[in-house]
Amino acid sequence: MKSPKGYIRLILPLLFIIVLSGFVMAQNKGVSRIFGAVTDSNQQPLPFAAIVLKTKTDSVVVKTALSEMNGSFVIANVPQGSYRLEIMMLGYERFSIEVDTEVTGQDLQLGALKLIASAETLSAVTISGQKPFIEQRADKILINLSDKLTGGSSLMEVMDRLPGVQVTPDNLISLNGRIVRIYIDGKQTPLSVDALAGLLRGMSASSIERVELIARPSSKYDASASGGIINIVRRRGTREGLRGNIYGGTGYGKYGKYNGGINLNFKTSKYNLLLNSDYNFNKYFVNNSLVATSTEPPASFSDGSESLIHSVRKANNITPNVGIDLYLSKKTTLSFAVTNALQLFKKDAFSETTTLTKHDVTGNFDNRVNTKMNNFSAGLHLLHQMDTLGKELVVDLDYYSNNNNSDQYNTERIFTQTGQEHRRTFFDQNNAFKVYSAKADLTFPLKNKAQLETGFKSSHVTTGNQNRLYEMLGSEMVPNNAQNDLYRYTESIHALYATYHRDLTKMSYQVGVRTEWTWNKGNQEQSNQRFRQNYVQLFPTLFANYKLTANQSIILSADKKINRPTYENMNPLLRIVNANNFVEGNPKLRPASSYTGSGTYALKNALFVTLNYGIDFRDFTYFAFQNAAGDSTVIRPVNNRHTQTYSLVTAYNKQIKSWWYTSTNITMRKLSYRMADNDKAVSGITSFNFDTYNSFSLSKQLSWLVLFRYRGKSQERNITTEAYFTLTTGIRQSLFDKRATIALNVTDIFNTYKNKYLQQSPVLRQIWENKYETRTIRLNFTYSFGGQISKTKTSDAAADEKRRSDIREN
Repeated sequence: MKSPKGYIRLILPLLFIIVLSGFVMAQNKGVSRIFGAVTDSNQQPLPFAAIVLKTKTDSVVVKTALSEMNGSFVIANVPQGSYRLEIMMLGYERFSIEVDTEVTGQDLQLGALKLIASAETLSAVTISGQKPFIEQRADKILINLSDKLTGGSSLMEVMDRLPGVQVTPDNLISLNGRIVRIYIDGKQTPLSVDALAGLLRGMSASSIERVELIARPSSKYDASASGGIINIVRRRGTREGLRGNIYGGTGYGKYGKYNGGINLNFKTSKYNLLLNSDYNFNKYFVNNSLVATSTEPPASFSDGSESLIHSVRKANNITPNVGIDLYLSKKTTLSFAVTNALQLFKKDAFSETTTLTKHDVTGNFDNRVNTKMNNFSAGLHLLHQMDTLGKELVVDLDYYSNNNNSDQYNTERIFTQTGQEHRRTFFDQNNAFKVYSAKADLTFPLKNKAQLETGFKSSHVTTGNQNRLYEMLGSEMVPNNAQNDLYRYTESIHALYATYHRDLTKMSYQVGVRTEWTWNKGNQEQSNQRFRQNYVQLFPTLFANYKLTANQSIILSADKKINRPTYENMNPLLRIVNANNFVEGNPKLRPASSYTGSGTYALKNALFVTLNYGIDFRDFTYFAFQNAAGDSTVIRPVNNRHTQTYSLVTAYNKQIKSWWYTSTNITMRKLSYRMADNDKAVSGITSFNFDTYNSFSLSKQLSWLVLFRYRGKSQERNITTEAYFTLTTGIRQSLFDKRATIALNVTDIFNTYKNKYLQQSPVLRQIWENKYETRTIRLNFTYSFGGQISKTKTSDAAADEKRRSDIREN
């Protein structure tokens, strides 16, 4: 049972909501916003319509906006006066209406504004204005993409050159150095890392309206400090009928790789049906070198060893998906989506261990892995618009399951002065988990340019992890019961939140608070170890945007987040690297608390200078430990005392000429930390990173891109990584009136990418050097028919749990 104090902390957000609502409702009324909704003649909503507010006398543009997916729009902070509101959309006649805000005391509600379809198809439309490439908001950065800026690139390639974003050779996507969650149309993608990479490589960036970089999510999102959110917003067709696209590509480095897929969408006035299937095959190599020496006296260089691991890996990803939107009424949509992703993974690895002094071979190890992973997700998503002012209710119900079966066939040879010893084993690892989740969000538009959001989320997770070891005795595989183990874990998280947003004359701000009650327990059968955690935490957030002038602004933010360990990092069962090196989780890991503050100076939506400071308490560090015999090493995560992060980021993004676009970023970053094992304070080194992406339009259909990236020497807690640079280039050609694109890319032309680092542990000093197949050439083709695809809505209630369940290959 929870203590009375615990229940008091749990209901604080409810009290916050009640008090805040009463405070806001009591404010003086005044004209601050213009509301409306854009529809066609059949009362169907029209998204992405351009709304322009002009002065009535001289037609000077005062405000602009775009209609949302439900057709609604809000023009905030409108001064008193007489205006003309114009709405423009391709295929429809221009709409115009006079509006008057001279009378104060209430917001102006225009209701549904109906556009009339053009009598004939327009052959050309000239647009005098263009949305800026980057828009800085109080809590996120909007990247508005266009064909001129993307040059027909795949979405994965564009991600790698967005401000602060990096894609590693093993397909991890990070924002400002932290691993992020990927959303598509506001919903997290329930895919593994490799399957997601295949999907993004198959998507053309020209089909994307914008990308939202949310480095510090508001209180509406799960209080995870894992790095933020990248939300990909697609261009959506609104016309009824069948439309879709197909894509395919091939590539070669040392081994071949290819991908392809088809997306079909059929839309009527009653429903929207989506069917798609994506396939990705990738064969590649990963070579590892590990030099390990002891740090305990009287250790010497002769005590060390070197392991060379050569592996060839194959990954097949098949991701079918079906979804449907049911238009129950003009204000209510019910969506259902099912995804059943299958991944087949194979690894053939050979490792050899030698002494550092005489280079005598002490043993070698064959490791063959066959893994089958199945991800199944099903979700319901309900959207109900209570009025045309923006009041709406969103409800999500989700079920998610993952089953991972891994068979490992191992042959170990040990060389001694008396001869050789052979040991053959079969290692059977099975991991399964299930997630049940529900959440609801309620939005209240208020007077005086204000908005209140509140909601809740509950999730329940169960996991089971089992290891079975069989040893070859004679001609038979016999179970080794001493090495068999079972680990079970259960977790429940319940959350409440509220956010309040307001626009003033020169300033906008948002405050929020979220409370989360976490309860979990685990049980390891072999050791009979049990653990339990039960805690409640509050997570406040604050964002503010102040306009110094029309072209200059200051953005401030501060928040508290939590970084829960992944389920794999809490799993104490061993995973094999080679005969002498293993990886295991730590069920005693505590969640890390993160406090972050930042200030940004923005000039003309082109230059951004950001100063960040953060401190993480009980953050995670990976240490290597030796067993009692000293013949094997286990890498295990532990909690640090704290880590402080300082960074200065300068970004310049501009269309310099009509044919030349550049995006250049310079980052200086330093970490200082205090270790938990000896309370030692370490001041890390200052790292310097430089990225520049340039796109050149050689003609209306042909473009050329160049991407240069430099990563300076850096230190992340007990790991020091050496510097490297890469150079990538490619060309894009549009075909068939821009319905098709063919692209040729060469990544890491000089094969200069490297991942070499020193890992200091209490008793071991390890130097890792990892080489990936980064120099590749790729040819991709995309063809769209019938218009853009309208993607069905998917539920995201279990988004954070899916992210934490991802299993990385060793």
